[in-house]
Amino acid sequence: LVFSRFNKTILGGRLKAIMSGGAILAENTQRFAECVLCVDVFQGYGLTETCAGGTITDHYDISVGRAGYPIISSEFRLIDWEEGHYKTTDKPNPRGEVLIGGKIVADSYFGDAAKENDNFKEIEGTRYFYTGDIGEVYPDGTLKIIDRKKDVVKISDGEFVSLAKIEMSMKKLPIVENCCCCAKSSSAYTIALICPNSKEISRYAEKHYNEKEWKNIADDEDFNDEILRKVIEICKKDGAASYEIPKKIKIVKDHWTPETGLVNDALKLKRKAIGEKYKDDIEQLYSDESNNDSKKKTKPKSNVKKDDKDDDKKKDE
Repeated sequence: LVFSRFNKTILGGRLKAIMSGGAILAENTQRFAECVLCVDVFQGYGLTETCAGGTITDHYDISVGRAGYPIISSEFRLIDWEEGHYKTTDKPNPRGEVLIGGKIVADSYFGDAAKENDNFKEIEGTRYFYTGDIGEVYPDGTLKIIDRKKDVVKISDGEFVSLAKIEMSMKKLPIVENCCCCAKSSSAYTIALICPNSKEISRYAEKHYNEKEWKNIADDEDFNDEILRKVIEICKKDGAASYEIPKKIKIVKDHWTPETGLVNDALKLKRKAIGEKYKDDIEQLYSDESNNDSKKKTKPKSNVKKDDKDDDKKKDE
């Protein structure tokens, strides 16, 4: 009764459903849209190689965060990814790399991209495309995309870290508009670059540090430690292992848009481009711990005054 008026007043009552694709839709975003606009929100999953289609959620499916069932002209299956520890025998639900098959699958790549044609394979008379996405299949047959092979990195102690999973947790923080986690095979910890939400971080900086322009304190050690504390808290809340949680962060002053070349049109990260642009910052974050300790001993105390009334134990937001 309360929210039904919004659809009619703002949208003329003509909005009947919402379709989401291109990236995983946050569960709270889906619930919010369904509640406020009183419409069904459908999620679809597919790739260019599968003519965009693949799976879609059912009208009567009230779950969130899933990609649904195969469309009429497609089918999917999972295969083990041993290195990443995703197996079809996993409990409570099978997990593995998602293969999409059927008439919707393209014949091959064209031109220079033909070298990637080994991603297309025929299995039991059906042509499949190896998506590189990691999925989980629920008892009702619905698919949920939980990871991507290229976003899983093995660190020096032999553990695997899902960069995308940590990034999804970090994006739950209002001050984080976008972020990019980094992991190196030669290091035992991860770091993160944070592209902040200008409005939220400005409000936070003014409230806690009496600074209206957040960029003035973006490099301040105390300020970064406060943001890192929030990152650690949200990651732990989401069940991340200690080796997955970033040990250091860098708040970048650039706004990541498709025009900058750091994200694509769907605002997905271009990790290679980000790595090249912030190469020096990443190397600094990964600098030898002993060097960092000696720097802390000689580094002058921060001149940023934090409001004593809002100590680091108090929750913001």
